[in-house]
Amino acid sequence: MAIESLLQQIQPAVQKTAQAIAEVIGLEVEVADSNFIRIAGTGKYSENCGEIMNAGFVYNHVLKTGKMIMIEHPGFHILCQPCPNYKNCPEHTELAAPIIFNNTPVGVIGLVSFDEEQTKHFMENKEWMVQFICKMAELIESNIAEVAGEKSGGNDKYDELNLADLERRTIKKALEEVEGEVRRAEKAAKMLGISRATLYRKIQEYSLIDKYQK
Repeated sequence: MAIESLLQQIQPAVQKTAQAIAEVIGLEVEVADSNFIRIAGTGKYSENCGEIMNAGFVYNHVLKTGKMIMIEHPGFHILCQPCPNYKNCPEHTELAAPIIFNNTPVGVIGLVSFDEEQTKHFMENKEWMVQFICKMAELIESNIAEVAGEKSGGNDKYDELNLADLERRTIKKALEEVEGEVRRAEKAAKMLGISRATLYRKIQEYSLIDKYQK
């Protein structure tokens, strides 16, 4: 019987994280382990979780190098050449980052756009998205550390606290990015890919200061 990977051992937490991130940033999220098994996914990637990926060429590069990579035109990059979807890829843009535990890449997390609207949102917020995906990888790593340290199989309360903290920090970061600008909340909401009403609700929920509600 095959030994479960570290990411497989915390699959529920990884799926929760992927869903929370997708809701905040408006892009599809996928997580794969070092065996190219899809651990979690949203949207189109919610299908076939637990199965081996057919085309993991970009993720293979990330696992080997331990480095993040952004591909603005999937299907036309040199790493895409072995893929059966070469020059006919359904993805518009892809950002893939390693999940590193004990200095070893144990998986990959990817943000993907599938249409022009998502791609425009992606490209306009590229710098922020890069920072964000790094934080997301750190969150998953913290869940791995919890399981590896206690052999408890995960802790739902711990996962929820991390997800709430990640969402709070993400919203705070977006608000800081538009510091001093007119219609600040509206611009932050657009950056996050959520409605202004949702942003106001989150500001209240996370007790962020009142001056953000402008």
